[in-house]
Amino acid sequence: MPADHSAEIAEIEAILNSGVTETSEDGQTIKFDHDQLRRRLAELKRQDRKTKRRPRWGSINLGD
Repeated sequence: MPADHSAEIAEIEAILNSGVTETSEDGQTIKFDHDQLRRRLAELKRQDRKTKRRPRWGSINLGD
């Protein structure tokens, strides 16, 4: 079964929509690179589109 990336896509979209570039929690600072997040988001969406294609109904064998 193909991987479902919806949770990661939602998380990345939330970070991008918030506009936060840096956060600090419990003494640790996390910096977000928005360009890299956008690239990862595009990659995940592209992978999801590939896995959500409808299967073929049938095929025709033109041999024999």
